[in-house]
Amino acid sequence: MQMVCNFMQHRVADVDEPGYQVEMPNVPFPGAQPNCPFVLDPQGYPDGFPAKIWATSLDHDHETPGPPLQQLWIESPHKACRTMQTNQCILAMYSDVHFTRVILRPFGIRIAPASKCLRKIVSVDHHIWFHQPNDDCLLFDSKCLQLHGGRGIVQSRVFSSAGKMVATVVQEGRVEVDSGA
Repeated sequence: MQMVCNFMQHRVADVDEPGYQVEMPNVPFPGAQPNCPFVLDPQGYPDGFPAKIWATSLDHDHETPGPPLQQLWIESPHKACRTMQTNQCILAMYSDVHFTRVILRPFGIRIAPASKCLRKIVSVDHHIWFHQPNDDCLLFDSKCLQLHGGRGIVQSRVFSSAGKMVATVVQEGRVEVDSGA
């Protein structure tokens, strides 16, 4: 597996410096709606930080095919204990959590527990561009751009709770399923 990260030093932009970003999707903040289920992340943070994942588009029936999209809020408490670099490492770690679900959603194939037809799913390439410092709650807006020849490409735009685009993630995964899936 290859992972490429583009870390940047945070600086205050000049007042006259031009800039823009894509608009953050209108996704309810965690806990704002009853249909935004909380999913306890079994992996947890490095050094014992707890993690909460709020899946805004989680299917209750994982075996029903759906569009190759996923929106997740990831809440990371205890920000005062962390540096900007630690926050970026945590974002990098969690950017790897859900990309496989996005690739396989159109086929209704479960990841955990794995469907019987799923033979292999592996991360091949993982690229992250950090644009701005991130905060305690991040929205991952992900979509699979293509699945062809057993390789899927997932793009995630990561937004802060204030609506700032803090990172762009692109990941490639290798998928093998039995025929008839």
